[in-house]
Amino acid sequence: MSVVVMLMIFGWSTCFAMIGFCALKDSGKLLKIRRSMALWLDNSLTPADDSAGNERLVRGGANIQ
Repeated sequence: MSVVVMLMIFGWSTCFAMIGFCALKDSGKLLKIRRSMALWLDNSLTPADDSAGNERLVRGGANIQ
């Protein structure tokens, strides 16, 4: 495939992707997708094993709670 054909395919693909992105943003669906992904990621995280209790993390000599 020539370079010109590859550039044309990339250009048209980028154009259609931007049209789709702008349509989702204007309709408000992009925000709903973002919220549902954030909830899914938040719920999929496993709680850290805190067997030592509420210890302070020490990083570079500074205590972080």
